[in-house]
Amino acid sequence: MTGPGGGSGDVATATGAAEHTLRIGEVAKLCGVTTRTLRYWEEIGLLAPSSQRYGSERVYSGSQAERAKRIRELQELVGFSLAEIRVVLETEDVLDKLRSAYKANARAALQRRLLANAIEANDKLVARLDDIILGVTTFRDERVAKAERLRARAAELDGEMAPSSRKRK
Repeated sequence: MTGPGGGSGDVATATGAAEHTLRIGEVAKLCGVTTRTLRYWEEIGLLAPSSQRYGSERVYSGSQAERAKRIRELQELVGFSLAEIRVVLETEDVLDKLRSAYKANARAALQRRLLANAIEANDKLVARLDDIILGVTTFRDERVAKAERLRARAAELDGEMAPSSRKRK
């Protein structure tokens, strides 16, 4: 690990393996957000630094940096709110825990129960996404209808203005 003025470092994980860490500024730059944004995500429980060193400096593991990138991706590409992102991340966390338990236990009966739980968690997320898509589609349809009404009114006005402009000539 480097000193206070240095960059990233390595920390030992629970298994004893070294994992590369990133300072808060490095994660912010990687995600295209400010350090304040990362701190806010921490405050609301979406993200947690792996540890703090040198007083209050936050450092993030590779997996936490990936989580921050995932949050940003869901915001930018999908347009999710932080509340919607929380649901996605919580579901993904459940699925990750179930995957780990599934791999750790070879008993078919337990694996089947874990799979059933994973299917249920994923189905709930898909249903939530369907609700969001329906809401976006409804809003879009309303905007398309509004645009059609505006265009029709503009055409009416164009028709009303055309005869009077001909009379002036």
